[in-house]
Amino acid sequence: MNQYHKIMEKFWLLMAIVSFVYAVYKSGQAGNFADTAIYFLFPLIAAVLFYLRYYVRKKAENESRED
Repeated sequence: MNQYHKIMEKFWLLMAIVSFVYAVYKSGQAGNFADTAIYFLFPLIAAVLFYLRYYVRKKAENESRED
């Protein structure tokens, strides 16, 4: 199960980076941040999901070491 958590961490980190690059690209095309602000929502959500996965995995690893 630990391998699954590591894969999902990397997936969400990759999604955050790729979607941020896409949001910057769309913002540059439009030339107006207000029109493309919604594109920056997905990288934020993906980054939060990455952090939650990381936090839960580290917490589980620490608990398994204590046992």
